[in-house]
Amino acid sequence: MPIITEISVQKNNNKRCNVYVDGEFFCGMSIETAVKNRIKLGQEVEIEKLEQLVLESEQHEALTKATDYISKNLKTKRQVKEYLLKKGYSEQVVWHCIDKLKEYNYIDDAEYSKRYIESVSKRQGRRLTEYKLMMKGVKKEDIESAYLETEDTGNESAKLIAQKHLGNKPITKENLAKTYRYLIGKGFTYDQATYALKDYKGD
Repeated sequence: MPIITEISVQKNNNKRCNVYVDGEFFCGMSIETAVKNRIKLGQEVEIEKLEQLVLESEQHEALTKATDYISKNLKTKRQVKEYLLKKGYSEQVVWHCIDKLKEYNYIDDAEYSKRYIESVSKRQGRRLTEYKLMMKGVKKEDIESAYLETEDTGNESAKLIAQKHLGNKPITKENLAKTYRYLIGKGFTYDQATYALKDYKGD
């Protein structure tokens, strides 16, 4: 039966160790996992059992990292997935973590969308907001669900942004046209941009 021939603390992470079987590197795992499961030097091991311990160790460590990652503010499912993949965890481990986080309600793309909309509604329109959310991996239905819970139609936000953009500039057709294009670029609809400028008459 294979024998554990070396256990050494990793140089870059003193909470993890490398395990060698029959003189060759076999895997890395958290020291907590090694202690909990009594992994010892000179111990005979079953490879399948050791592989299972590694999987459990990676799942635990990845879940801890993911929890720390989202502790300061909400993240989308895609953001968490990409973060863990960059940390070197396997797809299997990553999806295990995501399922757990969703189970604990730590990942909720609809709630993320609602908070994001509330934070940006005063400076950009729905079209741009939807685009940015989709780039973060949020599904269209979660975005639409979030918008159903908001009261702002976008008209008043567009009006405030138009006023700020015009500032002390003379109200000319040219400046109004520039502001109109600015609003469209900010993700407001043509109707919202028109509403925002309806009280102005350019020279």
